[in-house]
Amino acid sequence: MVDGSRKNETAGIQPSLAEEIRSAIARSAWAGRTPDGANVTCIPFRDYMEMCLYHPAYGYYRTGPTRVGREGDFYTSAFVGDIMGEQLAEYMIELAGRNFPDGAAVEAVDWGGGTGRLGRQLLDAWRRKDGGERFFLTIVEGNPAHRGEAEAALQAEILASRARVISPEDAGREVWKDRRTIVVANELLDAFPVRRVAREGGRLREEGVYWDERRGRPAACRMELIDSEPETWLNRQNVRLREGQVTEFGAEGAEWTAWLYRLMGPALLILIDYGDATRELAGPHRMDGTLLCYENHLAHADPFRNPGGSDLTAHVDFDLVRCRAEAAGWREIWYGSQKRFLVETGVLSKLSAHAISDPFDPLVRRNRSIRQLLLSDGMSELFKVQVWERV
Repeated sequence: MVDGSRKNETAGIQPSLAEEIRSAIARSAWAGRTPDGANVTCIPFRDYMEMCLYHPAYGYYRTGPTRVGREGDFYTSAFVGDIMGEQLAEYMIELAGRNFPDGAAVEAVDWGGGTGRLGRQLLDAWRRKDGGERFFLTIVEGNPAHRGEAEAALQAEILASRARVISPEDAGREVWKDRRTIVVANELLDAFPVRRVAREGGRLREEGVYWDERRGRPAACRMELIDSEPETWLNRQNVRLREGQVTEFGAEGAEWTAWLYRLMGPALLILIDYGDATRELAGPHRMDGTLLCYENHLAHADPFRNPGGSDLTAHVDFDLVRCRAEAAGWREIWYGSQKRFLVETGVLSKLSAHAISDPFDPLVRRNRSIRQLLLSDGMSELFKVQVWERV
């Protein structure tokens, strides 16, 4: 039981999740060493992150209220007007015409579709662009609250059998082999659990998590590498961490693309996420890696402050994604920044000259949304779009 006298340390931790974390550590066979040299029992950081995000009863993405939007902890590009949805819808019409020229129906799958906002934008854009009859929309979402909101947002289309909302577990049991499919994964891969490794004493060590009895909360320690995968990958990319430097190894998000390849028949996959190449993510200017936590639209770097109550996320290594996806059989057909993607799909043609002074006028707001997606604090360069085909 968490010591209630230390409220300043444990106020944010759901008691039941805290007990689950503490119990998992107590049962663990892994050993680690704290920063002050004490030997402790621990679990890998990857396991801790999975519990915080995906524990079936207490995980951030499996329980609780809406996590995205004004009432949540963060925004996605679908909340910057309707532009991202429009551009994706038009691009998907182009992809369908080129890859599935027989005109047969295409199932568009918004994997990790949240509250259905992007799905709503896709459906509206297809209707305007004469693609409404060809596309059927499936939203795959793990959070029950999000699924409920998505079903409400798409109620008319669901009743008309033009859309549906399902869980990831149900999606994994479906037979996709005979369908023509375009999957969109918008800020999905960054939510997979990651391993954290560091160079310590001239060699790589794994970050672990132990229970700090004095503070009544989980804390970081160092342990031996679980396996050689992170070291093999960094060596392959000619990356050597500096002494004390930490980086993330996001193999599970990359491996999801291989799992999806095995699940699908003729398909295309559009990945949209923040990230970069391995050498950039593990560069000397990133001594503490890229892991961040989001809560009430504020970012912080302490993953132990509010486990289960804040989003934990790390940048996507698109080199690693490429390695795993190509090994599975995907063929990459486009890769670049979100800014380049928007420009090449014609977003600049949607800017309108005007003399309107009202900042809430629809035309002014649309122009502002385009500028925000293209220029917002360099985020449009940080976000990447990677497109794959399976034939």
